[in-house]
Amino acid sequence: MLSIGQVLTRSFRLLAQHPIGIVWLLIQALLVSIFTLGIMAGPMQVGVYTVLVHYARTGAWNPEALWGNTTRHNIVAGIVFVASALAAFVAGLPVAVPDPLLASLLSYLGLVAINLLWFYTFQIMADDDQTWPRAIRKGWDLMQQGGLGSHLLLIAILELLILVSTLSTWIPFQVVVYLLLLGFSTVARAVAYVQLVPRRAFEP
Repeated sequence: MLSIGQVLTRSFRLLAQHPIGIVWLLIQALLVSIFTLGIMAGPMQVGVYTVLVHYARTGAWNPEALWGNTTRHNIVAGIVFVASALAAFVAGLPVAVPDPLLASLLSYLGLVAINLLWFYTFQIMADDDQTWPRAIRKGWDLMQQGGLGSHLLLIAILELLILVSTLSTWIPFQVVVYLLLLGFSTVARAVAYVQLVPRRAFEP
């Protein structure tokens, strides 16, 4: 069963050891994903989790592993992920749904659905070189093994933390806080995965 307390405390310790390194890792992945219009989002996500899963398992920091994950199924996974995230965003726009409350609810439900589908997908792809449909299925099995309720609560906590960055009106501070909280959230997803798969990848 997934222990949320252990995930959060260990993630904080790991982030505290390499805060600049983790933030820089995410900035590189975000910039490459944006400048390639999402085409390289999949390889970048797989690269991020290659670094962070190894870091969570062994304590060894190897940021060079961010690169070299450009495969056809990683690229396709990224395109599907970006398209699904954009669909959830569009569903929450007032233009799509005139009622603001309903728009917000649809956006939130879409976000939860994407989190449930993709919570362990890129970790599994990094750990076992799986195609994204198989990784989603294995991720779903893993969430059920660790407790679906626990994962829903962890997702809610991580998303709430990201929203904290919007509370400041000073843009530079907001950006710094956002990147740190995004770093914490990403590390937490790697730690949660390692808690359930502590020693080795899934069998093919």
